[in-house]
Amino acid sequence: MMAPTPSFSVRVDVTNPGQFFACCGLLEAAHRLWPGAEGWFEGQYFHVACDNAEAEDPLSELIEQVTQCTAEVIPFGGDDAKIAPIRVGPPLDLELDWWLFVRTSPTPFKTWAANASSLQMYTKWIKPLQTAQKHISSDTSQVFEVSTPIQGSYGFDSSVGWNALDVGFSLNEHASLKRLPLRPAVELFGAIGLQRFLPALRARQEEIDYCVWRMPLMAQPAAAVVRGVVTTSFSTRFRCRFVKRGTFKGLSTSTSIGE
Repeated sequence: MMAPTPSFSVRVDVTNPGQFFACCGLLEAAHRLWPGAEGWFEGQYFHVACDNAEAEDPLSELIEQVTQCTAEVIPFGGDDAKIAPIRVGPPLDLELDWWLFVRTSPTPFKTWAANASSLQMYTKWIKPLQTAQKHISSDTSQVFEVSTPIQGSYGFDSSVGWNALDVGFSLNEHASLKRLPLRPAVELFGAIGLQRFLPALRARQEEIDYCVWRMPLMAQPAAAVVRGVVTTSFSTRFRCRFVKRGTFKGLSTSTSIGE
């Protein structure tokens, strides 16, 4: 079957779980803006085809639409309001609670600092992403490469992180050095993608597997492939694990484990 012509493409390292799930988030957003959108991986790129997108630059339009969405906390039955689910308004119309177990207690995917709320963690990337969009207006395929110094990451971008043993002292004692160069597109779209594409925990809740697919698929079947619900001849399984990043956790770089 011949692949459709991509409406936009982004460069991606599929061994970086943050970038992988950000691609899933791009497909999720495209699916909600332009029903019928398809996405697939090919070499160092993730492609999205959305035939009914009327914008001249669909990726820029998608970023603009996503960053204009409102976000608010959803009341829930847990004890800690800072980990409450959030509702992202139109045009996405999406509820996010992938860091919770049946909307009550946090899972290992809740990696960020205790003093940051789920709403703060989502909205903090909006303005930096709007700024990043201006920097890549001539080549939107580089959107995952634009970074800005911000304190506090979701922890899924495996190219970012520090460890006190690596630098010889504790960065907890040097607040100014905690503002690492983080990539807002990876962070925000990763948060969007994890809702539908969240993989199951394995090995005492310390590892996850995800499958990279190479055939054009819409969001629903793509999520089934990513989570291993459907086995195909056009996907490759990758595995990563939760690792320490200073006092917090994050995901390691993934390795291919075949099928």
